[in-house]
Amino acid sequence: MRLTPAEVHNVAFKKPSIGKRGYDEDEVDAFLDLVEDELARLIELNNELTSRLAAFESGQTPPPREVAPEPAAPVELVKQPSEPEPEAVVAQPAAPAEPTFQAGGDSHIQAAKLLGLAQQTAERLTADAAQEANETLTTARAESERLLAEAHAESERLVTEATSHSETMVTEATALAEATERDSRVKAESMDRESQRKYTEVMTQLTTQRTALEQKIDDLRTYERDYRSRLRGWITEQLEQLDGSNDGPETEQ
Repeated sequence: MRLTPAEVHNVAFKKPSIGKRGYDEDEVDAFLDLVEDELARLIELNNELTSRLAAFESGQTPPPREVAPEPAAPVELVKQPSEPEPEAVVAQPAAPAEPTFQAGGDSHIQAAKLLGLAQQTAERLTADAAQEANETLTTARAESERLLAEAHAESERLVTEATSHSETMVTEATALAEATERDSRVKAESMDRESQRKYTEVMTQLTTQRTALEQKIDDLRTYERDYRSRLRGWITEQLEQLDGSNDGPETEQ
């Protein structure tokens, strides 16, 4: 698959989701700009050499002068160190060997070699750039999947901890409520027993006092009857004595 500068220029990578890590966008864009410029330069050089070769073969120009394509500048892609990421990827295509022309009839061969070398260099750089982009995408995708798995695991852990904590709180609250209810029931039963005991004690005292009062009333009634009987006997006796004393003088007369 051939790659053009326009395709390199228009390539767009998906941005990572919020909270996920990825390659620095500015560095990726800078790397793609370098790839685009180098690819355009090599294509331009390839076209120039092709034109010279065609002109030379048609006899319109003298044999080409000795030229050597400028070695491609090394391109580095360094990732941000803020988060643990895969190691920085450094792409440094090897500089093409400098061909030299030989005088005489070998100029056609040298031009063809130069053209082939330029084309190979362009294809190699294109392949390296595509491979680098694929590796970048693969690494970013793997990192995204790893972060997603970690986030999912962390979410499950938090949910598990929250559920366990909630169940513990519910269990403790239930136990506390049961203990409070049990204590309240025990206290209520104790208060009921105490109230019943005091009621029984008071009623017993009242019954005893009532019995004593009734006995005292009976004693007073008995005393009243005896007193009345003795009083009646004494009055009768006094009346009899008075009657006897009145009968005596009348008899003597």
